Amino acid sequence: MERKKGSLRIQLTDEQKKQIREATGKNASVIELTLQELEERVSPRRRRSRGRGRFKPQIG
Repeated sequence: MERKKGSLRIQLTDEQKKQIREATGKNASVIELTLQELEERVSPRRRRSRGRGRFKPQIG
């Protein structure tokens, strides 16, 4: 795993390369994400509904 300023670069294993090739038909040897892209994948924000579907605990 290599980190450039503002991005993260992950070297793929042979098994990971094979899985990507089978899933997409493309060859890849590394995955590179900006820190913003990485943050979005690590802790995605969910949209909140406006009062619909919210959990209301039952008391009593």
